Formats: sequence, structure tokens, C-alpha cells
Amino acid sequence: MASQSWIDKDFYALLGVPKTASADEIKKAYRKLALQFHPDRNPGKSSEDKFKDIGEAYAVLSDKDKRAEYDKLRDAMASGYGGFPGGRVHVQDFGFGDEFDVEDLISQLFGRMGGFGDFRAGRGGRVQTMPRRGRDVETTVTLSFDEAAKGAERNIRVDLPGGRRNVTVKIPAGVADGTRIRARAAGEASAGGSGDLYVRVNVQPHKFFGRKGSDVTLTLPVTFTEAALGADVRVPTLNGPVTLKVPAGTSSGRTFRLRGRGIKKADGTASDLLATVQVVVPEKLNKKQKEIVSQLAETDKGSPRKHLGVE
Repeated sequence: MASQSWIDKDFYALLGVPKTASADEIKKAYRKLALQFHPDRNPGKSSEDKFKDIGEAYAVLSDKDKRAEYDKLRDAMASGYGGFPGGRVHVQDFGFGDEFDVEDLISQLFGRMGGFGDFRAGRGGRVQTMPRRGRDVETTVTLSFDEAAKGAERNIRVDLPGGRRNVTVKIPAGVADGTRIRARAAGEASAGGSGDLYVRVNVQPHKFFGRKGSDVTLTLPVTFTEAALGADVRVPTLNGPVTLKVPAGTSSGRTFRLRGRGIKKADGTASDLLATVQVVVPEKLNKKQKEIVSQLAETDKGSPRKHLGVE
């Protein structure tokens, strides 16, 4: 939802990006600035204010619809609302149709978006405003990979014009990096109703697990002999290790699906763990190992490169 600060602030300048910036460029700029000005790293009111401003800028510019409304609003304001002769202006370029009365235009811009409340005509055609809804607020939280996979709760401090508020937000299991969670009526309070709190989740990478959609991924190292002869190997999962039977003749790059060993879903089921084999070749061999490998080489007359037209 729009707010009066949309007029006063240049969100593109706050993030240091041009008006033509892509969604990826905006996201990259926000993450860099959020890390730079995060209150945990830079205590102080100036850093907190800057962090809030770039959070608000990203909340608008990362949302396609909000960004379009913001651009229209800024263009309309830049054209000089107060200087239109006779109170009329052509607004085709702003996407609001044909010629409008200036008060109608402002009503369209703000009344429809909720920035200054509902606009209603009073006696004599004068415009009266109704109490507006409170401003939406956005913040970020950082979770470990395990917390994101299993779900978590965060007690979030929200800085509002009337003071600070602590809000407990439940983060569902399986949340992905960049997810935006909405806490209704936890934003700025107002006579027209409280705004919402939006919590953007940053998930820290795991030292060996990854994500592919809702599935968990893992690179599983095995020895040459385990891959060649087959073996039962222990595999880590989010809920403890399990045993995987690796068949004889397994090649590097083969992926095994361990069903139900991934992330718990909202319906009570769990996603899968995808374990991709990586055959580890020893960097050094002792004398006996070299003899054994040499004997194997003498019996191996085939070439894995034959299909490439080379021997």
C-alpha cells in the first residue's frame, strides 16, 4: 500500500540504482546495503534509520504493482501539481485515462492506493479525507538452513513513530531464501486500521546441504572401491544419518533419491533428499596400491572415450 513517504523519498537513489534497473539489480543492491547498514553490525540511530529506509525502498521496488504505482505517482508529482492552469492536467502519460481535474487526479492516486485515506466529496464539492490505514512496515530476519527447513519463531522489534513494538512471528517449515511473510495488523497503528508487517527471510547456506525446490540436495563422496564394488554408506540427513546402498559400478554424478528425508511440508509429508555421488580418487598411492591398480589397468582393455571417436 502507498504512503506519504513515497512522495518525499527517491527509492531508486536510496538503493543506488537507475529507474530502469531490473528486479535482480534491485535485489542485489538491497542485499549489499542491508548487510552494510544492519543495526547488528552498525549500532546507532543513523544506521537504523538508513536500514529502515532501504527496507522500505526495496519493499516498493521489488513489488511489480507497487513499483508501477510509485513511478506514476513520482511522475505526476514531478510534473508540478500546484502549477496546472485552471486545476486541469492531461494525464494520459500516467495511465489514468483522459483529462482530469487535479483534485480528481490526487484522489485517484491516493484514495485508490490508501496512502492518505479515502477521498470523499463534501459540501460545495470540497474534498474531505477519511482516516487512513497505518503504514506497512518491512524488516528482515536471518535463519540458519536447519531453522528454515524445520520452522522457527522470531521475536521481532518493530520501530514505529509511536515507539517500539515486539512482534512474535512464526516462520513455517521449508521457507526459502527471499520469502516474504506477512503479519497482519502488526505495522503502524492508525484510526483507519493498522498496517501490516512484512518479514523478508534470509537463509544462511549450509556447509553441505543445498536446496532444489522443496527437496534437499547433498554431494556424497565415495571411494573408488565403494563405487566399483558397491557398499553401504552412511548419509547425513536433516533428522540424523541413514544408510544408503550404493550398487557396484556406480559412476560419479549419479543421484539417489532418499524419499521422505527432506523438508517437512505443511500437509505433514516430507520432501526428498537428493544425494549425488562424487567418486573420490586418491591423490597419492602407496607401493602396494599402485601394484594393485596397475594389475587392474592391465585387465581393463575398454575405453570410456570410444563414443567420442578417440581411443
